[in-house]
Amino acid sequence: MLGACTASGARAQDIPAGDGAISVQKRPRPELDPVPVRFSGFEVLPSAELRTAYDDNIYAGNTNKVDDALVTLSSSIAARSTWRRHAVSLNATAGLTRGLSQDNENTNTYDVQAGGQLDIGAGTQASLRAGYSRAYEPRGSVGDTTLRGPRIAYNTLELGAQLEHNAGRLLLGAEASLDTFHYGAYRVAGAQIAQGERDYRTWSTSLRAGYAIGPGIAAFVEGSYNKARYPDETTSLDRSSDGYSLRGGVQFGVTRLIRGRAAVGYQNQRYDDPAFPRIKGLDFAGSLEWNPTKLMTWTVEAKRTIQRSPLVGVAGIRQSRYSGKLDYELRRNIILTGRLDQTVSDYAGTQRVQKDLVGTLGAEWLLNRNLRVSAQGGFQRTRSDGTGGRQFDRKRVSVSLRYAL
Repeated sequence: MLGACTASGARAQDIPAGDGAISVQKRPRPELDPVPVRFSGFEVLPSAELRTAYDDNIYAGNTNKVDDALVTLSSSIAARSTWRRHAVSLNATAGLTRGLSQDNENTNTYDVQAGGQLDIGAGTQASLRAGYSRAYEPRGSVGDTTLRGPRIAYNTLELGAQLEHNAGRLLLGAEASLDTFHYGAYRVAGAQIAQGERDYRTWSTSLRAGYAIGPGIAAFVEGSYNKARYPDETTSLDRSSDGYSLRGGVQFGVTRLIRGRAAVGYQNQRYDDPAFPRIKGLDFAGSLEWNPTKLMTWTVEAKRTIQRSPLVGVAGIRQSRYSGKLDYELRRNIILTGRLDQTVSDYAGTQRVQKDLVGTLGAEWLLNRNLRVSAQGGFQRTRSDGTGGRQFDRKRVSVSLRYAL
């Protein structure tokens, strides 16, 4: 997992489309949606999922490829209040994955997220969130540095607070967060490899202001500041940094056909050690959702961020992501999805540039309120320029069965 150095951009409050357009994935299906258990002002929805997958290049290598089958069993529970004012929620998931022949792919994960919202008065809301999780670096990602070794595990702690106020046409918001990442050691040939130099924490704050120009459209400005620190840095190079981002844009949802958000601005990340170059320049984020019919939703997204680098000699990575997705409701209970993602990772201060192209095709069959089956197939194509870059191709297919009580 690469934590973003820049604060997770401030965002203007959602502006609903004038006629309540809903995408294929978000559309309610009362006859097929799971029914939560309700009691004493709360509703709870537990579920379990069994997934089997096959990967033809499990270690994302360029030569001597190894394939394997994986089995994942996971469970989750979601609880939220149903009060008229204020709200609390709790979501927890846990899962284990086992490789048929590769023990290095065995993982145990969990994630707990809690949140609360306080309705202070007319148009004013304050919210808090907290989360703790254990996850692993995905194979083939920028953060996957062990190549054929064990998966790298890390624990994250997330704390955040947000305040929003709606004064007629004026929309105001503020947010603050603290995120910490702790990486666990792993063993190779009996030797324990410490990962303490990758541990880090970051503080982020953001402000935003928007003005509703007309029905379903608003202009906004937003700014964020972040501070990242490496408490267990063991090298002579200090990757700690401070940075900011300033953006302006529009958010719209005028008709049921189209809605979106676009922002352009400037970002700047300065590192404490002069050996690392400052990362600065154009900042952008945008998304567009188009519903040409009730059965089809097109979504395109683009975003630029500054990410931490997993390499001690490189402090930051400027990452640009572009994606397109099509959701199609073949039948009321069958949804088809196609997605294509392009990520360009530019390692600051080096000639290394990595390009990842990922494509997926999937289908979801909603059998009834409790049971659904999903199937997915996809590929990843990675190419790099410069020293230390990775080059590989991989394909993956999976089938899952999900049951909601």
